[in-house]
Amino acid sequence: MMASEENGGRALGAAGDGSAPVPALRYRMVSASPGELPALRDELARWSRCAGLGRDAAEALALACYEAMANVVEHAYARPGAMDVEAVHFADERRVQVTVTDRGSWEPLDWDGDVDRGRGLPLIRHLADEAVVAPGDTGTVVTMSWSTPDV
Repeated sequence: MMASEENGGRALGAAGDGSAPVPALRYRMVSASPGELPALRDELARWSRCAGLGRDAAEALALACYEAMANVVEHAYARPGAMDVEAVHFADERRVQVTVTDRGSWEPLDWDGDVDRGRGLPLIRHLADEAVVAPGDTGTVVTMSWSTPDV
């Protein structure tokens, strides 16, 4: 995985209460391939627990982020591409935010009438407290946020 990670030198192990900021995770130019997604999903879940999300919210974050990253893999590039994933904890605002960014353009898939397709964005919007999808000429940015509990 070609990525840079910023974690302020702290191990991300124990769950936190969200009152102290948790260092951001920043992965740049990660290969948009299916094999990269599980490790990123698991790291985001661990990070979100350190930022104060409860188990259910951390699982929702992990699933929503996985879906956003899977959309990059499936739809952003006709040939192999890359994505950025950034997770930021805003302790003073009691929220966490994850952004998934690609530099591709929408590549529709041939669904062949598969009724199980096309549910990703509604799922992301359901799982996140707030989700914004911003397509553009230079790619798509998906920004998702969750509130951390009051201490």
